[in-house]
Amino acid sequence: MATVAVAPGCPIDEGFDPLSADFLADPHAVLAKLPAAERPIFFAPSIGYYVLTRYADIEQVFRGTGSYSAAVAQAPLVPLVPQAQQILLAGGHRPQPSMVSLDEPAHARLRKPAARAFSAKRVNAMIPAITATTSRLLDAVAGQAEFDLVAVLAFPLPATIVFSLMGVPERDHAQLKAWCGYRAALSWGRPSPHDQIEIATSIAAYRRYLRDLVDAKGRQPGDDLTSDLLAIHGEDPGRLSLDEISSILFSLSFAGHETTTGLIGNTARRLLEEPGCWAKVAERPDLIPAAIEETLRYDPSVPVWRRITTRPVTLSGVNLPQGAKLFLWLAAAGRDPSVFAQPDQFDLDRAGADRHLAFGLGLHYCLGANLGKLETRLAVEELARRYPRLRLADGQQLSFHPNISFRGPQELRVRTSRHEEPPAS
Repeated sequence: MATVAVAPGCPIDEGFDPLSADFLADPHAVLAKLPAAERPIFFAPSIGYYVLTRYADIEQVFRGTGSYSAAVAQAPLVPLVPQAQQILLAGGHRPQPSMVSLDEPAHARLRKPAARAFSAKRVNAMIPAITATTSRLLDAVAGQAEFDLVAVLAFPLPATIVFSLMGVPERDHAQLKAWCGYRAALSWGRPSPHDQIEIATSIAAYRRYLRDLVDAKGRQPGDDLTSDLLAIHGEDPGRLSLDEISSILFSLSFAGHETTTGLIGNTARRLLEEPGCWAKVAERPDLIPAAIEETLRYDPSVPVWRRITTRPVTLSGVNLPQGAKLFLWLAAAGRDPSVFAQPDQFDLDRAGADRHLAFGLGLHYCLGANLGKLETRLAVEELARRYPRLRLADGQQLSFHPNISFRGPQELRVRTSRHEEPPAS
């Protein structure tokens, strides 16, 4: 990585690496060990970013769209080898291809039509499908004493819902889910040159698939988001191009399920880890929304996001130049003691947990936040209804995908009581 001139007076942490084994296993333990001098801002040579840990600074960055650009939000952490770059470009993958990395006015052009997918009316209309899918997935393991909650529910449920929303045939769901895993590695991981070529090939195929989907829906529209976006194009092709529709689908097909998979897994994990919490929400399902907000604060499925300065700025007394890359540690903001009392305690009764920054703020606030929370609520409700005595399997060591921005257990084994049959619906 090229040498970066660090802003005067800014601490430098040579050992901080958000892709190290220790960080991936427990980033909050790394946060707790940071020297006082490195809070609330320090420079990490391992990634070439300034790391922000303070809630107020991150909030300022999200709201200060005139001084901070989203252009690096999904930029690869490591330079891509020329062959991988060529494969991506040939497949239609551009350096700044989607909403999360666009600033105004380009961002608004894509966000407004994409927001149709997440209107209150459309989200509420998904409740029967979410409920039915949750039941079908859990029926498949009825009677089993132990199963992997991620593989059984947290992984397939959000993918099924968002891909169905887009109009993707069910036979292709597994393939899209696999492609999305490659995307996490490309933009937020540290793949080797050899792996970059494999990843780029998959991303190019992913792009071509979505562009072909747009063409197919143009020939035969359905009751889905892709067809809705094509209707906008039909009214005024200059307002929304076919390539832009494909770009919107590229954003939603990833963000619409990867974060919710993590949220379901993280929520279940934290409720099962904390003594008495699972029994409490099983007895009182009305507490589940609060449990989700507390999980988003305590263990968010998007722990990090990124920005770059567009002019000189000052954060926590450090004068940063134009072009400074910022690592917004959202998970650290959720543990900021100036905002949350006893922040390292998971508290179902916490007031103000919903002040977390897990979905961002302002112009780029996550479009799918309400859908993700709805899916998680319905999933946890059904799990708790069927298995009020559910517990974590003993002896498991959790693992996490090696990337900086999406976090949830890759496997979460749970134990049921054999005599605990799911109550009739």
